[in-house]
Amino acid sequence: MSNQDITEVITIKNLQTLAGGRSYERGEGYFEEGAVGPVSENSGAISAKVHGSRTYNVRLKVVAGKAGETLLDYTCTCPVGRDGGFCKHCVALGLAWLDNADEIEGTETDLPTESRKPITDADIRIWLGAQDTETILDLLMAQVSVDGPLRDELVLKISKENEIGIDLNAYRKGLRAAFHTGGFVDYDDMYEYSNDIDTELDKLERLLEEGFASETMHLCECAFELADDAMQNCDDSSGYFSSIAERLGALHLDACLIALPNPTDLARRLFAIELKNSDLDFCSGAADIYQEVLGKEGLAEYRRLAEAEWARATAKGSTPSHTITTIMESLARADGDVDALIAIKKRTLTAAYNYLVIADICRKAGRADQALEWAELGVQTFPKNTDSRLLDFLAEEYHHRKRYDDACRQYWAQFAERLDLPHYIKLLDYATKIERHPKVRDEALTLLRAAVQREKISRRDSWGHVGDHSRLVEIFLWENDVEAAWKEANSGGCSDQLWLKLAAAREKEHPADAVPVYQRLIEPIITRMNNGAYEEATQMVKHIRDLLGSMGRQAEFAAYLAEVKLRHKPKRNLMKLLAGV
Repeated sequence: MSNQDITEVITIKNLQTLAGGRSYERGEGYFEEGAVGPVSENSGAISAKVHGSRTYNVRLKVVAGKAGETLLDYTCTCPVGRDGGFCKHCVALGLAWLDNADEIEGTETDLPTESRKPITDADIRIWLGAQDTETILDLLMAQVSVDGPLRDELVLKISKENEIGIDLNAYRKGLRAAFHTGGFVDYDDMYEYSNDIDTELDKLERLLEEGFASETMHLCECAFELADDAMQNCDDSSGYFSSIAERLGALHLDACLIALPNPTDLARRLFAIELKNSDLDFCSGAADIYQEVLGKEGLAEYRRLAEAEWARATAKGSTPSHTITTIMESLARADGDVDALIAIKKRTLTAAYNYLVIADICRKAGRADQALEWAELGVQTFPKNTDSRLLDFLAEEYHHRKRYDDACRQYWAQFAERLDLPHYIKLLDYATKIERHPKVRDEALTLLRAAVQREKISRRDSWGHVGDHSRLVEIFLWENDVEAAWKEANSGGCSDQLWLKLAAAREKEHPADAVPVYQRLIEPIITRMNNGAYEEATQMVKHIRDLLGSMGRQAEFAAYLAEVKLRHKPKRNLMKLLAGV
């Protein structure tokens, strides 16, 4: 590729298109700040180092596409570049090229073209091998001054070999810089922002690999706090912080397993972090997750702290926080202390479901009678709009005791309150199980019909049911009684969706009944006035054509189609589709 090819492809417009607005602006800032090092050109490629908080190697190259067009290939050693993105560093290099293309290194020479041979890695190795130690050291130190990752690696090696320890402040500074939001981080910027954090976590993992477990543990705990604060200023709709938290948590646990810190001190730190109730759930369930590290001594301290906090939180009848409640529940489960667990659950009996939770604990512990008592108490306490899961639990307990009438009443109560298909199915399933299907079905339909008549007067009930026969139609369709469903629909009406199901179910044996339904339903579809609706309406028109054709009524269809075209003539896109019918 020639220099002309490069200038044709590397344009401001192309840079903006490849990078997007935000990355382009940042790359422009890097260029204006002079962050781009000397730019070199070789065989259709330009390259340079771009300096910022770190230094990255960037290359842009013109390549031929499959169709013969010229395309821009790009690489950068930054996290975004490693993931295949056109980053701000690529933008900065492109702008540097455009700013001074005629003076770029390697572009001005009087040598004939055939004498300009590229310098290979092998050439560089041979040249380096011929230099003295001082020259090599000078070159290496020059690189260390601009190459952050290389410097970090050398610092770790020196710290380990000389046993002088590492500079924790430097790592903390790096973490603070990575988590710093500088305001609010928008959704579009979260990818690059999280990649900067991942780069710092790479360093912590490297630190652990090199044997600095205790230091890694403390740095992770520092990162916990930074992450919590930073998340409040980010649009993390894509969940980047979840993966960051997961990675940090795993790294912290690994570091603790290797470092084996004082168990009492660790218990105190873990409990404090967990009690903070982080949105990222740092150290949640610490007593279980860190059990191996804490040992008996650490777990005893953790329990002491938890019990003291619980006593404080429940003093004078106060309602404890969800976090300390969860901690106490986990300790009770670990001890297998059912009574303690129930006592904790009794502190939050604010809904019917809370009674179900206690009843389930009792049943799993083999306390069937106590389970039944708690379930009955829940229904008594919340008699209206009772949680259906509690009623199901109670019905199961009654059934085991062969109290079939009591069990059936729980399913009946749910149906009577909702009067919908799911609860009708549940009621009939149980009625079939105890061989009472016909009687229960008749009673259920009688109750529903009475409700429908009341709704016809008020037009709508407390659950939002419209005063038509939709629910009866739905039930009969579920029972595969199409004839009964059809009669209900014609008697009291139903939703358009059910009319469509009815027409589809009836058209095979009664196509003449289905056609008017489809003709009526086409109109509300067309009124949506978009191409998708027009396509849907056209397919329905074709279906009407086929149904009328099967009855020998082609002339009737022709008249109907002409009427539809006349009524909707201004809708040009619809007319184009109907022209093919």
